Amino acid sequence: MPVSTMQTAMLPSLHPHPSSSRGTWELSSVLSPLLWALMCWFRKPTSSLQPPAFSCRDSANICNVVLMRYGELEEGIDVLDADGNLVGSSKIAARHALLETALTRVVLPMPILVLPPIVMSMLEKTALLQARPRLLLPVQSLVCLAAFGLALPLAISLFPQMSEIETSQLEPEIAQATSCRTVVYNKGL
Repeated sequence: MPVSTMQTAMLPSLHPHPSSSRGTWELSSVLSPLLWALMCWFRKPTSSLQPPAFSCRDSANICNVVLMRYGELEEGIDVLDADGNLVGSSKIAARHALLETALTRVVLPMPILVLPPIVMSMLEKTALLQARPRLLLPVQSLVCLAAFGLALPLAISLFPQMSEIETSQLEPEIAQATSCRTVVYNKGL
């Protein structure tokens, strides 16, 4: 069964890299969150207002996305016209895709980190949990699971999987290669 161009574009647009280069980027993407966490852990506050853990986590997340998908920034990602035909490879579309992915990853943990403490503070006051403290851990686990079940679809749905961009915003060779006003690209996860 032949695979259409649109189905091919639905796959992540990662061009093959030499294994040594890929290993370097993968190692960097694993070490960067660790380094961010250590910097935030050992940072001496200059004032009474210390940056929240969110900023450290978000910085590490963004760094991780950029390092894992750096090849796309260098080589571009495939853009398709309205009929699903491949127009070319765009570095500008790759930047847009990475930005959308990074924002998705910043939003993803927010409900997971905010909702469970709020819900648990209300549930801990109920007579059921005060009378049976052993139920606290299973209830907290279920609340966290429910928050994750809410957060994941919410974060992924912030941007469409196949995003549109005007050809006037892309490289001149892409704009000249199609008569369409907009093209689509796969933003990735």
